[in-house]
Amino acid sequence: MAGLDLTSMLRWALTIVELVSIAFVPVVLARRKEPAATFAWIIGLVAFPPFGLILFWYLGRDRVRRPMRTRAKVNARLRQRIADRLGPIDSVASQTRMHTLDGSIFADAPEPLRGVMRLALRAGRSAPKGGNAVTVLRGAPTTYAALVEAIEVAERHVHLEYYAFRADGAGRIVIDALERAVARGVRVRLLYDGLGSAGLGRKLSHLRAAGAQIAPFFPLDPIRRGTTINLRNHRKLAVIDGRVGFAGGINIGDEFVSWRDIHLRIEGPAVEELAAVFVEDWYFATREDVLEETLLGAKPETELHGESVLQIVQSGPDETLEAIQRLYFAAIASARQRVWITTPYFVPDRAVLMALETAAMRGVDVRVLVPAHSNWWITSDAGRSFYDELLGSGVSIYEYLPGMLHTKAMVVDGVFGTVGSANLDVRSFRLNFELVAVLYDPAIVAELEAIFREDQAQSLRLDLDSWRTRPFSAKVREGFGRLLTPLL
Repeated sequence: MAGLDLTSMLRWALTIVELVSIAFVPVVLARRKEPAATFAWIIGLVAFPPFGLILFWYLGRDRVRRPMRTRAKVNARLRQRIADRLGPIDSVASQTRMHTLDGSIFADAPEPLRGVMRLALRAGRSAPKGGNAVTVLRGAPTTYAALVEAIEVAERHVHLEYYAFRADGAGRIVIDALERAVARGVRVRLLYDGLGSAGLGRKLSHLRAAGAQIAPFFPLDPIRRGTTINLRNHRKLAVIDGRVGFAGGINIGDEFVSWRDIHLRIEGPAVEELAAVFVEDWYFATREDVLEETLLGAKPETELHGESVLQIVQSGPDETLEAIQRLYFAAIASARQRVWITTPYFVPDRAVLMALETAAMRGVDVRVLVPAHSNWWITSDAGRSFYDELLGSGVSIYEYLPGMLHTKAMVVDGVFGTVGSANLDVRSFRLNFELVAVLYDPAIVAELEAIFREDQAQSLRLDLDSWRTRPFSAKVREGFGRLLTPLL
């Protein structure tokens, strides 16, 4: 009898799970995503109720719902105060008076460039700002040295935000500098991603005891924060005294020292935009408002350090627009001569894929540089599944041979370029909090092009005929990887 009761209970439990799974079908439909992804989730929910339900709960959402309603509400006032501090961003015309060298950034730019500026402004909430000094930092060792140098002379605050921060040899160098800063009375705040830097908080007890504030962004909690496990803060930025900023693709840790990568050191008005990103993210993670301290202490807008014009573009699953995806699409579509892209993880969505193919078919020199041996094989296989159609349309694909290539950069027509944390993949477009600097300085763009040529010289150019003769097993792996593109 007891066995019969247990069987009945299991049947009832299974029935409930099936009903709950079916109840999630309208949720899938309401997302209005690509038909293939929608069908896949519906089949998973209906045919494999327990597993499909679990997968959708943890991996199926590409927007933060309830937690971000709270963020949107509490951040609305903060964002307004930031906007009041940085200036209005509701119209393009107003930007011609903001933080420019001569008040004519938009007026003097050619129309394709103005289009990119407008899009980055409206989608990314950031105006182009002149008067900056920008240094391209090549590799992690150079970047760490520049970061530590800036921390050593900090007087008021050091704000760091990283996806991956390791408390190992390379990380220890930065941590030691932070401890010395705290001892001088500097306010130190470190925001790290709960997954990318898992376990970091326990390893920084000494730094916390010294007085530094350390907080995770979306801590790993499968029960209370299950809906956010797949949504990560992938940004890498630092702001020292509101005066010096760092942004790009380089994390902190021993494993990143040998990777081919670049970062930016920025002085000037654009540092305010980096500071504003940190203020929002820190407030969401800790509910501590550091706006006054961060943005109102120094006044970098009155200090012109150079002649570089740049724009800081942020995007994330808390936004209704995929700002960085739209930026990349517009940049590729506006190209007239060349588009050179370097990315460690290449899994384009249909819009960007079509933009690349169309540009190449228009006669634009489209080159994509990726690592030959990625640290994520599934992402590499997924990306390679697109090579046939890209090579067939005239896109040139190069695979970097010496080691792990982690650079995330793009240059267009020698006129503007991008450096940041975002990869050319669906995850960066929709699932991650990302940040990209759009650079309008011809000298900096020329330097980015030179770096691209150096990396290309150490890469293998793929040939369409040879590519199509690859083993069948490779094609199967690529097909499997392509199934997972909505998550990569």
